[in-house]
Amino acid sequence: MAASVPGSEGDLMMMRELGMAPSSVASPPSEPDLVPNVSPSEPDSPPNASESPKPEQPEPEASEQPESERSTEPPKPEQEAKSDQGTSASAEAAVKPFDFWSKFNPPTLPRGLLPLVIEEFALEKSRLMGADPGGLAMAALTACAAAIPDKVKLKVRRHDSWLESTRLWTGLIGGPGEKKSPTIFQVMKHLKRRDYEMWRKYAREKKEWEGLNKDERQGRDPPRQERLVVEDITMEAMQEVMRDSPNGLLCHRDELSGWFGSMDKYGGRGGAAADRGFWLQAYDGGSYGYNRIGRGSHMIENLSASLLGGIQPEPMRAIADTMVDDGLIQRIVPIVMAPAMKAIDVPISDAELRYEHLIERLFKIEEAFDGYIIFDDAAAEVRDRLEQKHLDLTQFRVFSKKLRSHIAKYDKTFARLCLLWHCIENAPCELGMVSETTAVRVADFLHKFLLPHAMTFYNDVYGLADDHDKLEELVNYILAHGLTVVTCRTVHHGSGRMRGLKAREVEDLFQQLEALGWVKRVQGRRVDMVQWQVNPEVHRLFRARAEQEAERRSHDRQMLQDMFAQGRSV
Repeated sequence: MAASVPGSEGDLMMMRELGMAPSSVASPPSEPDLVPNVSPSEPDSPPNASESPKPEQPEPEASEQPESERSTEPPKPEQEAKSDQGTSASAEAAVKPFDFWSKFNPPTLPRGLLPLVIEEFALEKSRLMGADPGGLAMAALTACAAAIPDKVKLKVRRHDSWLESTRLWTGLIGGPGEKKSPTIFQVMKHLKRRDYEMWRKYAREKKEWEGLNKDERQGRDPPRQERLVVEDITMEAMQEVMRDSPNGLLCHRDELSGWFGSMDKYGGRGGAAADRGFWLQAYDGGSYGYNRIGRGSHMIENLSASLLGGIQPEPMRAIADTMVDDGLIQRIVPIVMAPAMKAIDVPISDAELRYEHLIERLFKIEEAFDGYIIFDDAAAEVRDRLEQKHLDLTQFRVFSKKLRSHIAKYDKTFARLCLLWHCIENAPCELGMVSETTAVRVADFLHKFLLPHAMTFYNDVYGLADDHDKLEELVNYILAHGLTVVTCRTVHHGSGRMRGLKAREVEDLFQQLEALGWVKRVQGRRVDMVQWQVNPEVHRLFRARAEQEAERRSHDRQMLQDMFAQGRSV
């Protein structure tokens, strides 16, 4: 059970910060530039739409309940109680309820938060390619993270042993033609060129070593196969490469479905579990031992890998439905790609050249680095406040468990991004301490860009909440019957599946609806009776939806009556 109570003032504050709460409730003062900026909007709204949706029809009178429902449904106790609460409800300030049928539109790439070289590279390449600048920026950041040697670490707390390297897992989510592969190619080509040079060096040294006789090989180790990028590779070969690559590397999969598929078709059998365990360790770094018949026992000094790839929404849903839930998917930072645009053939600046030089500078950090990097005092305070914010979000049950599990990784993600920003802007020398300015910019990027993309992704794949289907069934029932007051009996009238819910489960549903601006808890006629007053805006904003739902239910009832009538006539 989460510590926060859905429907409480704390949950309403959280909804306001996420841009999903009733808009008329005054928000408490919040720290500047530390809150996300995302709101559900209609599917045809522009990507950055943040205005409340306009009412579909003028506000209906109480008597405008669909005729089909009034003539075929027997009166419910909740409907009889409408007049008891109607007057007081109209006196409440109008609030905007959450739209269950809209889509989240993730924000475009924000300006002024990224390191300048990354921002200018992403924006210029976006114009030239017609690709989403947000995808280009996050892919470029992942490539830079892989270029920085793993020995470069940030000590997250002054008096703790918690260390983080710049290790990122990024997934570009988009349909066919949204230029996921060209985006990855643009940011990877400099890394791949350097990786090819490393491979040629290894191949040359291996050929020389194999040309030695037995005596000449005595006392000489075979050459190390240190790599920077791996693509289509078996687990056994990956272990060998990782053993020789203590600075970490980047796993590049043009289609992440192939990466997931390599884990025994997403199954839960022993081999797949071992593969997932390997990758979970690679996300965190550190030593890793393995024993294989015929290959002996070996120890990987530092099992560390960044990940970059693309995947379409439908394969991602299939993977999410069938894969063992061990947190592997939640470690990936999802970027929901915007539709491709027309490329513009314009003169270019030196943005790509500066990006290429940056990659080379990042490789050289190891030569000038000794010890670890820390936050300065002001930056540490920013991190402490953000840690509490992440804790609050992980206890926010309006979100699905999958999304909350993803947010639970944000303390790590924030530290890694701070180190990455710091290295990009100061490498290879003058590393010093991470400043407050850097910490605030990273916090804004995390909560104003990455979190809204994660909310969009998880809402699309899993639904906003774990009870999303039940919540939608309940709100459809409220709309179809024009209810102004609901109780536990309302839920049990909803459908056969809803009748099986226990009182605590029903209470949870109403608490989530309260946080979403649909209902408000009120005292019933008896002391031991709790009712939930429906927000009048529900029936004003979603009138068209109510008519559709009433018509659907009437049609379903008529079909059942016809079927029974045919059965009696046989």
